[in-house]
Amino acid sequence: MNLNFLLFLFFFLLWIPASFGENQALRFNFSECANYALKNNAQIHASSYDINLAKGKYQEANPKGIPVIKYEHKIAPVPQDVDNAAGSFFDGDMSVFNSFKIELGAPIYTFGKLATAKDLAQLGIDASWFTLQKTKDDIVLKIYQIYQGILLAGELKGLAQQAEDSIQKKLEQIQQSKVVDQLELLKLKVAQYEVQRKVEETNKKESLAWAALRVQLGLEDDQKLSLKDSSLIPVNFKLEPLEIYLAKSRDYLPQYKLLEAGVRAKSKKLTLDKKEYLPNLGYGGFFDIGRAPNITGDEDDSSFTNPFNYTKAGGGFQLKGELDFNKTSAKVKQSQADFLKTSYQKSAAIRGLELDIKKSYLEVIEAKNLSDRARDEKKAARQMVFLTKSNLDIGLGEKKDYLDALQSYLVFQGREFESIYNYNIAVSELKTRIGEFHNPDEERY
Repeated sequence: MNLNFLLFLFFFLLWIPASFGENQALRFNFSECANYALKNNAQIHASSYDINLAKGKYQEANPKGIPVIKYEHKIAPVPQDVDNAAGSFFDGDMSVFNSFKIELGAPIYTFGKLATAKDLAQLGIDASWFTLQKTKDDIVLKIYQIYQGILLAGELKGLAQQAEDSIQKKLEQIQQSKVVDQLELLKLKVAQYEVQRKVEETNKKESLAWAALRVQLGLEDDQKLSLKDSSLIPVNFKLEPLEIYLAKSRDYLPQYKLLEAGVRAKSKKLTLDKKEYLPNLGYGGFFDIGRAPNITGDEDDSSFTNPFNYTKAGGGFQLKGELDFNKTSAKVKQSQADFLKTSYQKSAAIRGLELDIKKSYLEVIEAKNLSDRARDEKKAARQMVFLTKSNLDIGLGEKKDYLDALQSYLVFQGREFESIYNYNIAVSELKTRIGEFHNPDEERY
């Protein structure tokens, strides 16, 4: 065999396990994170199986005229002499009895009970879809909060590094001067310790955020993951009148649809209980055959009376019902009370949902105002840095004033990043409630 081919095969076999075993790094933006989670998140998979469960209940409530079939097979030793069964048994004169029986039956008309049960099961399927959509919305919103939190942590760490560099530079200047101001030196060291403490706290929160993001994406703890975005910027959003968001939320929010489905389900349950007084009409048939060879003493028996050798068949209709007035009346009263209770709960819940929309709306306004104010504060702090630096350069200012102004600027810059984060989260929550936050390329119910 060619030597070059053997070498190629050797190195190829070495490359295969290394390439397949390597932990491939993933790099996502937010939209890609959300789409990945919609396919791999464990909570979403669990909610999807609730739909299958509801579909199984629907199938159970919808027989489609398919008959129910029962079958039975028996085999047993029997005496050969039926007229002298005990003597034949003790003498050992035995035969083997085999029988097979099959029965089938199906409903013809249930006076609306099956149709009502089917509608009730369909409402269960609808509710499962609405619950799945709510779960997806919650997961996507949670991922966005984590994503924005990681960006915020990166921005704050960058500011902290700037502050620490500035403090370290000032410390070196003081230590190199002929006259060391011990009080100023201690103040700078305290400030440096505080910055380092903030950095450690931010690192911890960032580490937890990365772990939470991997959980939501359905990734292993050691999966390499990075974000395509590195800067925290405010979203571009135009706020409409409150009435528009209230109307859109009624059309979209799964919570509204779940409330409506719940009331309709209680109404169907009440209707079903009221129909308990009505009978069920069905048809059925059977075939039964039994054989035991060498049996004597049963010559006068027909196939319908012979216990060991027979062939039977039959069919017919059945009208069956139960008139338990006390039990049925009690069930109807319970279902009626449950229906009224759910109706009132729906009304209260709708007002609560509308209040949540108003709260989200006002939080967007508040976050926008705070973000604008933080931006203005940062501008003022930047101007202060410029003025103190200019005064210092021409000998009219003090280094302490410049350092204080620089630290204030970094603080206000951090506040601006926090206000941007709060604004982005507030907008995402409001848009989630009207179904306009994230629209993946997949069918929605």
